[in-house]
Amino acid sequence: MKRTRLGALLVAAGMLVAACGGAATPAPSAAPSAEASQAPSASAAQSVAPSAAAVKEGGTLVVAIPGDIKRTDSALVDDGNTAYVALNVMESLVGLAPGTTNKVVDLLAASHQVSADGLTYTFKLRSGVKFHDGTSLDAAAVKYNYDRWISFPKELQAYSYYAGAVFGGFGADSNVKSVAAPDSSTVVITLRSPSSTFLLTQTLPQFGIASPTALKAGKADNTETDVSKILFAQGGPPAMVGTGPFKFDKWVKGQEVDLVKNADYWNKDGVAHLDKLVFKPIADETAILNGLESGDIDLAQKVSPVDVATIKTKPALQVIDRGASCNLAHVGINQVYANHIPAPANAKQIMTNLKIRQAIMYAIDRQALIDAFYAGLATPADNWMPLDTQYAKPLNLPTYDPVKAKALIAESGIAAADLTIDFYYPSDVTRPYMPDPKGIFEAIQTNLEAVGFTVRPHTDTWSPTYLDNEYAGKYEVFLIGWTCDWAGPDNFLKTAFFGYVNGKPSTEFGYKNDVLNKTMNDALAATDDATAKTLWEKAQDLIAADLPTVPLVNSTPPAVAQAYVKGFVGAGNLTELMNSVWINKP
Repeated sequence: MKRTRLGALLVAAGMLVAACGGAATPAPSAAPSAEASQAPSASAAQSVAPSAAAVKEGGTLVVAIPGDIKRTDSALVDDGNTAYVALNVMESLVGLAPGTTNKVVDLLAASHQVSADGLTYTFKLRSGVKFHDGTSLDAAAVKYNYDRWISFPKELQAYSYYAGAVFGGFGADSNVKSVAAPDSSTVVITLRSPSSTFLLTQTLPQFGIASPTALKAGKADNTETDVSKILFAQGGPPAMVGTGPFKFDKWVKGQEVDLVKNADYWNKDGVAHLDKLVFKPIADETAILNGLESGDIDLAQKVSPVDVATIKTKPALQVIDRGASCNLAHVGINQVYANHIPAPANAKQIMTNLKIRQAIMYAIDRQALIDAFYAGLATPADNWMPLDTQYAKPLNLPTYDPVKAKALIAESGIAAADLTIDFYYPSDVTRPYMPDPKGIFEAIQTNLEAVGFTVRPHTDTWSPTYLDNEYAGKYEVFLIGWTCDWAGPDNFLKTAFFGYVNGKPSTEFGYKNDVLNKTMNDALAATDDATAKTLWEKAQDLIAADLPTVPLVNSTPPAVAQAYVKGFVGAGNLTELMNSVWINKP
């Protein structure tokens, strides 16, 4: 999920039934291999499928998340905090096996078939599934949702990042050619061109199927173009009405989001043990640690890496390893001068100069960032995706060398007086890949000024200002990152960063490279692994040659919980369902 968000083969069939409710189904031959996934730990697998006698029912779990959610319409969500909450409420046709990043399982679909040409996906729906408002899930409801996503009016397209990025655009530009409901239990999705990761993308909560009745009542249908008036998106009744194991209860902005148990959940083996989930946005790392130590917080999605060693000495707390990194922090750069706010301090448009971008990367001491802010729980990035990702390869990107940075500045032809950068960082939030935005910014500012840049600092509140503005291309240079939705190259290189939307470069980075865009599209349409690998490697080389942004680190952030929290299964993409969790207080 943008700015956040996926692990390995299913350890036991019981794990899936308990936490996901679908039977494991083979991924199509064109889907990514399992090489990029990491198996859940034995303890995690055991906790998901406990003996019936071990589970205690009831109680409230208080979960600290790094920032507030943005909206309650999952289709209009592009941040990890909202996705983390929404995936417990909204369900898609297919999902991911718990603890994995690319193991696709049927969810609202009882089964699916893919045509030999990779263009037609036929889903048979489960029977008897009800939305949280009591209305029935059927093929017409699924079609209503897909038709809505691909037909968002222009005013809402700015808020529907995933529909645009995953489908390649809206309307005639969407790769979804048609959605049909030939009968009440059958949905047929036809693509314009094959997409080897289509099923993986549909596991996202952004493609959760919402009640059409609730969408209409909440003014979320396509006739409403002002997102501020959509009750479904603003938390007013009705909001976030899905089919999942928890139901949306309330959102007190800046304070908490409450979900309650769906006692009528369609999968009786997956009914939640907890009565209630309370998600509290807490950006301050010290406050999170204090809350864990006092018992006010039961589970922290993330903690400051520098606190992990101390936490491990406390018997009342447990550190939960999520496995290999599935994220990237980087210095975002937008080269479209006209969009920036405020207008850049000079008219030289220095970010369009490759030598300047290279100089920035040589100037930054990434190992010092890891030592100071990640407590060693990160590695310097050598790609725009972790090297464990499918088809990823080392790119030998620039490493810390301030002398080289100064030489490149001299070669760039940019005068010293024009070396001014408007650099943005977010406030009131931490992210798994960015545990201390202000501290990281200040360290980078020191590095850049040491080689001759003048840095003008700016900060905005994370949600919605920072995310909306950086996506709209209003920031010249900014701190940002991505936690994978699935462990595939397309999720980083295309969906997150450099894929075109409606045939144009993303507004976020303003990076135009038609050859790259075609190469990525061809890689997705490839029907054999060798061709896909060759094309994705070519794409990585094209990006490395241009250095459109500056990769910083891949982090491995753990979760922390009270020792009495049982059944939690962590995942590298933060796709973490809570219906398997129970509380076993002494």
